[in-house]
Amino acid sequence: MAKQKGADQTEKPTPKRLKDARKDGDVPKSKELTATAVVLCWLILAWLALGLVRRQLNDLFRQVFAAVSQVGHEPLPPLWIPAAKTLLLVSLPLLLAATATGLLVEFLQVGGIFAPKRVSPKASRLNPAEGLQRMFSQENLVEVVKSFVKTAALGLIFVAVLFRSLPELLRLPLGQPDDIASAHWHAVFWMGVWTLGAFFMLAALDSAYQRHAYARKMRMSRRDIRQEFRDTEGDPLIKGRRRQLHQDWAQQNMLEAVRKSSAVVVNPEHIAVAILYEQGTTALPMVSAKGEDYEAQLIREAAEQAGVPIMRNVELARGLHENANVDDYVSAEFFQAIAELLRWAETVRTQR
Repeated sequence: MAKQKGADQTEKPTPKRLKDARKDGDVPKSKELTATAVVLCWLILAWLALGLVRRQLNDLFRQVFAAVSQVGHEPLPPLWIPAAKTLLLVSLPLLLAATATGLLVEFLQVGGIFAPKRVSPKASRLNPAEGLQRMFSQENLVEVVKSFVKTAALGLIFVAVLFRSLPELLRLPLGQPDDIASAHWHAVFWMGVWTLGAFFMLAALDSAYQRHAYARKMRMSRRDIRQEFRDTEGDPLIKGRRRQLHQDWAQQNMLEAVRKSSAVVVNPEHIAVAILYEQGTTALPMVSAKGEDYEAQLIREAAEQAGVPIMRNVELARGLHENANVDDYVSAEFFQAIAELLRWAETVRTQR
């Protein structure tokens, strides 16, 4: 069933599906990019703070040696206080910078997201069967491959840097004491450069893969798209039925107004306008209904059935249809024509 479901999911995800997934915290992002940025931040800060770290360590060792030299003459002072102070001064800036860098890179990848659902406890996480399924999933397999590639890259970089620095390291016994720090610094520097290069390349590939995997995971079947449309917009059959009922209701009201009107003027097939005037009830003649084409035909049929007089007047019908709305009084420019229409309609009723 899962295979068949995956085979049916061939359509691109809708904006609503992507929006719902984002609300749940399901967004494409690369962990490798964040980790590489944190490593780069650490190396830059370590290089910038090298002098500070050296001074702090020199002060700590000076205090330790001074305390050891006084053993037997006076009690040993508490050395954990300067050791803890040095540890905080050396490690705390690195930890804060790494945290800020990780948050910044995550924000640049996915933007601001508040998804408490990602950290809420779930009973399914305690299910051993689902745990085994996640353990052998494709995502974990990709993570294992990435870890293997990183480990192999680090090993190759270490061996390459070691062979490159081996002549310099072999000459250290014949050199000065300062050459030891210089040689180790060069080795560490090149190892960091090559490591960052390899990690950035892996991060770029992982970022592209994560976006591809996310787009494939979010794909939908046509049935899912139809169901989503029903959930958001309503069932098309029900909406069509409602629209039809509304049209029927509007037509019934229009035809009822036509049956109560005083006269109908037509053009002669495409336009029909019903006029209502009752002395003592309406101050002025008003348009009770109007329509064109199919609605005009319905108006003529309703007027014929109700015995409402129908006059053919092309100019008057067009003028009223274009310039007057339903339930509006006719304007002064039509008073003369409407008066003639109403007199004619009264004459027709009298003859009947």
